[in-house]
Amino acid sequence: MSFDPELVKRAQMLLTLDHSLTQVKDILLREGYPDDQVAELIDATEEVLNYFVPPEFDDTKIAIDIRHSHKDRDDPSPDLLVDRLSGRIQLLTPHLQETWRVANEIRKTLKCECQYQ
Repeated sequence: MSFDPELVKRAQMLLTLDHSLTQVKDILLREGYPDDQVAELIDATEEVLNYFVPPEFDDTKIAIDIRHSHKDRDDPSPDLLVDRLSGRIQLLTPHLQETWRVANEIRKTLKCECQYQ
């Protein structure tokens, strides 16, 4: 099925504004886009997103999940990984400002801890 280019552009814009797929679907249907095209586009998008696997981490890493107002509470994906041995911080959601804030606070805390040991 070929999609209306305006439908695809609108869906992309809504997804970049951190709307969930169900919210995007509801908005597109309310805006009058054809039901079958919206449903197929959302299904295809969801199928593609399922291919992205969150990074694996082992017992040497601490996973930190930041509560975001726009993030689905059922989504268990972490925002930061902190290496227990080196203290290295890996940002998994660097596009979110809260992630940077928390990472900077962790860095400050780790720096203070190292000075007292």
